[in-house]
Amino acid sequence: MSKAFKIVLKEAGFDVMTAFDGQEAIEKVYSFKPDLILLDLIMPIKSGEEVLAEIKRDEELKHIPILVSTVKSDMESIGRCVALGIRSYFIKAHYSLEDVVTEVKKVLEE
Repeated sequence: MSKAFKIVLKEAGFDVMTAFDGQEAIEKVYSFKPDLILLDLIMPIKSGEEVLAEIKRDEELKHIPILVSTVKSDMESIGRCVALGIRSYFIKAHYSLEDVVTEVKKVLEE
């Protein structure tokens, strides 16, 4: 899925960086301080929820809007993410790539 997101977001004119595990994601966020993070909750090494919690604890990073795109649809996962301050939660089976691109554009325009 990350490859598909990368392609459609680049086609929409965005600079895109990917990470393949939670530890790499944290390292890239600290290094590059992106304008927005599109985060999956299911990742090796550190889960997306761990990444989200770490980002939201950091004074320099907590302002970065985070959109969660995942297959996890249980109310507990959604509730924990909402409590940590995410902007949107997409269950992959229910949204198209174009829907996610639209939401990215909307959030970045705010």
